[in-house]
Amino acid sequence: MAAIAFPSIATSTKLPDGTTYSYVHVKPKDNKPYILFLHGFPEASFGWRHQIPYFSERGYGIIAPDLLGYGGTSKPSDLKAYKLKKMVGEILQILDALGIEQVIGVGHDWGSLFLARFHYYYPERFTKYAFLDVAYAAPRVPFSVDAVNEFSQKLVGYPIFGYWHFFNDPKAGEMMDEKPDSLNALLFAKDPKFMSDHMCPIGAMRTYIEKGQKGPIGSWVTPQEVETWHKIFDPSKGGCGPPLNWYKAQISNLNSQDEFAVPEERYHIEQPALLITCSYDYIAVPKMQVGGMEPFVKNLTVKEIASGHFVQSEKADEVNKTLEAFFEGGA
Repeated sequence: MAAIAFPSIATSTKLPDGTTYSYVHVKPKDNKPYILFLHGFPEASFGWRHQIPYFSERGYGIIAPDLLGYGGTSKPSDLKAYKLKKMVGEILQILDALGIEQVIGVGHDWGSLFLARFHYYYPERFTKYAFLDVAYAAPRVPFSVDAVNEFSQKLVGYPIFGYWHFFNDPKAGEMMDEKPDSLNALLFAKDPKFMSDHMCPIGAMRTYIEKGQKGPIGSWVTPQEVETWHKIFDPSKGGCGPPLNWYKAQISNLNSQDEFAVPEERYHIEQPALLITCSYDYIAVPKMQVGGMEPFVKNLTVKEIASGHFVQSEKADEVNKTLEAFFEGGA
């Protein structure tokens, strides 16, 4: 949670409906813009630990929330609370309360999908977009895990979302909470292929967690960072269960009605956009990401980095310099 990872710059606010959000807030200097960092699964604002100091030291304003279900933010059990349009509105309330009219949006993993939905509903609030690992995509058909897996099976030879079936299990969060070392070894694996081998085939991740299997963790994750991750996702603080509600809401197609009401012209991005793909992510496969994003973005810059899924940590220096060049007008 923000207070554990960034105690000196973390704060929280309670929205009118009673939902509490924890977030990092750093005011900008020298007329620099704000950056809105949106994390993915399973990280919280801690996932931006290499970006927050880098950009705040250069004068950028920072807003990095623990998204709903994570860290110090509320963890409702009702799936409807995890509708993307609703959560977008909650982050917007925070920006409005702080008097922030426009931001540069940066998303990773689920944060990229969340950033895309932010664009559908409030494109005027952004000057630029940066999507890390997971590209922007328009909601053209109702979501289906099986359809995605069938498509990827034909395109790359395996189902990229096999693990989603496990994540949809009511007991999945509890099972992962019981085997945190196994989960860490899988998500932050030294070899990205180890991650995909135990997540992509249908049923593989359930078997991996049940057996408590392990593998070497990448050198880009320090023991201290693993310990911080354990504190943030301690079962007494909610564990892994609440974040899985993002998957369950998507599988249940709770977002479709909102998204299909958006005019098709809003699917297109007019602002400059950056896509950072990861050469060794076997789930967010680069060629699938680029192909789905190009038709909707007029001013797109693509940068491929030799990294696994958590590129903002594994290749922090390269990511930071790429983002900075994009923010400053280059790329």
